[in-house]
Parts: sequence; C-alpha cells; structure tokens
Amino acid sequence: MSQERHLVARPQKLIAFLQTLDSGSRSGKSLRRILEDNVCKVNGRVERFGSVCLQKGDVVELASFWKSHRPATQKPLETLYEDGLIRLVDKPIGWVCSKENCQKEFQGRWQLVHRLDRDTTGVLLLARPKAQESLMKLFADRAVEKKYLALVDGIPREEEGIRDTYLVKKSAFEGQTIWGSGGKAEGLHAMTRWKVLARGKNASLLECMPITGRTHQIRVHLAEMGHPILVDRQYAGCFRSSYYATRPLLHASQLCIPWQGGHVTGQSPLPLDMRQAIFELEMEVGHLREFFGKDPHEHRRHKRQDDEYAEKVE
Repeated sequence: MSQERHLVARPQKLIAFLQTLDSGSRSGKSLRRILEDNVCKVNGRVERFGSVCLQKGDVVELASFWKSHRPATQKPLETLYEDGLIRLVDKPIGWVCSKENCQKEFQGRWQLVHRLDRDTTGVLLLARPKAQESLMKLFADRAVEKKYLALVDGIPREEEGIRDTYLVKKSAFEGQTIWGSGGKAEGLHAMTRWKVLARGKNASLLECMPITGRTHQIRVHLAEMGHPILVDRQYAGCFRSSYYATRPLLHASQLCIPWQGGHVTGQSPLPLDMRQAIFELEMEVGHLREFFGKDPHEHRRHKRQDDEYAEKVE
C-alpha cells in the first residue's frame, strides 16, 4: 500500500499539521477519528494522537487513502451455529465483549463464555445462562480447540514452533494492561503453538493455536518473537513492513467445542481487510483455499466481495 511522506518544517501539533495538508476541509474531531485507524506514522512509529507535538525535521508518513478514509461503521453479529443452549457468532471489528453489550444485543438471552479483543474478528461463543458455567469450565480445562490467523511483521526463520512462558503485568497503555513474559512464581502460564502459512513483503501469515487462554497471549508471544501483529501498536512501535492496517490483523478463525457427546465447530472466513492485506503483501496463498472459501453464512453482507476474493485464490 503506497504512502505519503512529509517533512515537518516547524514545531506544531500533529492535528494542526494534518489540517494544513487537508486544506482545512475536515474538522479536528474528524481527523482524530481517522488517526485512531492507524493511518499515520511519525518517525516510523504509528501515531494515533493528534495532540502529539511534532518537531522540525520529523517525518510524517500517511496512508495514501487517508484523505478519503471513513471510519468503519459497526456490523451486526452474524450467527454461525445455534441450538437451544449455545450460539457461535462471527464477531466484527469494534464490537466490545462486555456484559453490557451482550445485554444490549441479546436482552439477556445469551451470555459471553469467553472474550475477544475489541478489534479481533472471528468466532465467539455465547450460551444460555444455564449453560454458561459448564462451557466456561471447558475453556478452563483446555478442552476447547482454538485457531487464529495473524498477519505479522517480518518473516520468522522457523516454519513452526511453541512459545511457552509466564505472563505478568508490565505497564499500562491507553488504559489497558500491557502484558509480558516474566517469572514463573508471579506469572500466568501461557502456551501458544504457531506455524507459518504464507510469506510476503516483510510480512507473514501465521496460524496460532493457543493452548492456554491468557489476555493478549497471542499478541505478546508474537511480539516477543520479533514478529508483532500488523499493526499492534500496544506491543510494537516500529514495523519492518510499510503496510497500513486500521486495526491489529488478528482473526479467530475456528473454535471446536466438545458438546453433547460430540463436537461443534464454528469457522469464520478471513475478513475483507485481512484478505486485502494478504494480496497487497503479495503472499502465495493458493494452498489456503479453506480460509478463503465462499462464506457459509446464509445472509452475509458483502457476499459479492467475498466471492471475488475466493476466485482470486483459486
């Protein structure tokens, strides 16, 4: 994805600098919303705050589409599977996994069994209140198989591996706890299996299988490997890849649950923004047809675009 580069001539706030580039056509509030979608770098670091002070000689890089960019609107949660007690939904970007949102969305009929980060897409499990506790125990007992797809910065030397550490609280960032590996005595055990599925321009597509389910586990482990998720600003400031993403490119692609004597598997195809990134990063993905198949949802929006991407993979 192409980008604009600008040299700062005098000290000023980033928002004022952007308004100059935009000829004052957008309000400061509008530009701040655009910055939240990771379209700007200052001296190589992703910057989301318009209040940051630029100095003479700083380099501001902007995604080529920044002037026409419009923050995404919230999509609904679409159902992948449902019976009388459990419901697997396809979580969109920006939907916050909270009791309040669940209450608002489902009027108390369905409750969260686990959580995904705000900008992580993919399979999310809900349950009727009477089944919630038993399903949460399945997660605690590591009986649920989880698979994620992550677009990461750089190219790992190994084809696959296991990251096995203990996570501790390190600091805070924009009101969220930042986790990192620490000592066994004070840490929470975290284990992630990973393997490379495809490689491209300074980036790779990885499949990650978390054995445990710690907060930010995959994000921490990949960043500590030197291959943070594109663009995970909480765990990496600089990236080798110049690709601009409006969120950390992590997707919960599959969830397999032991259920009523058998198994229920929910699968979510790659969202459009990750498909676009894969093609723009020039990755060979012909062997990954399963992730680009036609959408199994009966009433999915954007089906025409999904089918076009599927044809490209073929």
